[in-house]
Amino acid sequence: MTNEEDQTAGKTHMSWSWLRMALNLREKIKLGDKQVIFIWAALVGALGALTALLFEMGVELVQDLLTGRHGYRQIQAFQEMASQDWAWCIFVPAAGGLLAGLTLLFTQRFVPAKATEYMEAVALGNGYVPPKPSLLRSLSAVFSIGSGASIGREGPLVQSAAVVGSALGRFFHLSAPRLRLVVACAAASGMSAAFHTPLAGGLFVSEIVLGALTIDFLAPLLVASCAGYFTMGLFHEPAPIYQLQQEVSLTGNQHVLWCVLLGCLASLLASLWLLVLKKSRQYLNGKRHWLPVRLMAAGMLVGVIAIFYPEIVGNGKNIITALIHYEFDTTKASILLALKICTVAIVFGVGTVGGALTPSLTIGSVFGFLFSAALTQMGVPGEHAIAYSLVGMAAFFTTAANAPITSLVLVVEFTMAGQMMFPLIIGVLVSYGTARLTKAQSMYHDSLAFGPRSTFDKPLAQVQLQDVARKDPPVVHPLDKFGTIAAMLIKNPAHPIFVTSPAGKYLGSVEAEDVAAFARNKELAQAVLAMDVLRNDMPTLPADMHLPEALGIFSRPHCGESLALVNPDNDHLLGVVNKTDLYLVLSEIMRREKLQ
Repeated sequence: MTNEEDQTAGKTHMSWSWLRMALNLREKIKLGDKQVIFIWAALVGALGALTALLFEMGVELVQDLLTGRHGYRQIQAFQEMASQDWAWCIFVPAAGGLLAGLTLLFTQRFVPAKATEYMEAVALGNGYVPPKPSLLRSLSAVFSIGSGASIGREGPLVQSAAVVGSALGRFFHLSAPRLRLVVACAAASGMSAAFHTPLAGGLFVSEIVLGALTIDFLAPLLVASCAGYFTMGLFHEPAPIYQLQQEVSLTGNQHVLWCVLLGCLASLLASLWLLVLKKSRQYLNGKRHWLPVRLMAAGMLVGVIAIFYPEIVGNGKNIITALIHYEFDTTKASILLALKICTVAIVFGVGTVGGALTPSLTIGSVFGFLFSAALTQMGVPGEHAIAYSLVGMAAFFTTAANAPITSLVLVVEFTMAGQMMFPLIIGVLVSYGTARLTKAQSMYHDSLAFGPRSTFDKPLAQVQLQDVARKDPPVVHPLDKFGTIAAMLIKNPAHPIFVTSPAGKYLGSVEAEDVAAFARNKELAQAVLAMDVLRNDMPTLPADMHLPEALGIFSRPHCGESLALVNPDNDHLLGVVNKTDLYLVLSEIMRREKLQ
């Protein structure tokens, strides 16, 4: 035997040995569909955290370039500019606003695809987030946030993570229900990485975006959120965002009554603030070609105010930090509350891309601080300023976001103040009840109510299997050999593969256990063809079948997790339908019909 033939034989033997080992491993592990989605969640969680890290680095780069002060926190840079060069304090946010506006104008004029918010893609759509307009909007947000705009950063940051999740899912041709869940996992990861909140990150997406706290949704979201938290921890210490200097608590029955009152008042203030945001968008968001001018003007206004009160720049994190360190008196806190409400409303109103989560928490915390000061004036004893700031924060965000569970967990994870759990629960519950009585709509209402419609918005009777199927199933042909069959099974660990004729007609399916029997003998493996191991006794699903009928077929014994979707006219294979996907779609449609 020549050296070349010897090498070829060695490669063939190694290839066969590897395939046999991989098939045996597949049979022993027996990855189910639910296990695969957890793997997806962990992968997307890590990628989402890296995306969030890149976004933060972009914001810091813009800030350093515009302010000329490297390594400074944003509040420190503006404090120094306000004291040394007030004109530069105006120029920086104005320049950032101009760059942000030009980026948005370019996107609207030259990028044909319409940007889809991650909330729309998950709550309303099929999980597709167009990458170009979404990333350009995130770039606009980087300019705004890096230059000190009075706005949150979580919106575009999470949007960027969702783009990565959507692109990855589409690359692997995930079905619409699965793609939707993967994008939700990416969003949860971005939240977790940005705010160091592994539990609240998953709850935020589950409660606010998906509107459901079922374990089928929440479990993969928490896996992604924890993966994002772990990944971010590889680069820096993920300490709580707000470090309390001392233990904070509220004891005594009288404080329960005050928490009830604070929860009610914070809810009413949140409703008023939501109205201010709505009106500002109506009156300040004018013609498209004036967008750069509007954002620049808003930046100039923020810069002018920052000369006297530099604390109003950014998302409000510095204000909360100052509150919990007793750096503000009542007068300054009152002024900052009014200025923060006005600047956030104006910056939002002119069309700036950003988030409202952190500004909401800031307004709520300052209101709670002022509430505590009022109690002190009334003679209520004790040091309770920080405690009521936390209750105000949670109560305000509960109404603003219509998310009581997320609000509660978010504040606890922000501060690690577990001993505040009871008063926080009181404030959150009262705020939620008040919001229901006043019929307040959350700040995410427009994103969750309007946008691209999808299968999930159809009545259940109109949804067909072709709407939810994966369109490119794993396929082999009758004469394909062991190597091709085994490789296809290994690439699709949670599904069978399907055998079709060269013309595309469905002939049957191949299970891993049938092929693994041949893998034990090399000679048998080399002789086996797909037609030798196909099963033609498994039921198929016609494309025009509806969900309830399909679930009836899946309930039959030995039916498996995935079945072929075929054209009822010519038996051509169209896709693959997964039982878990059917349950996801069914539960979502029923939830929406119940809410209507």
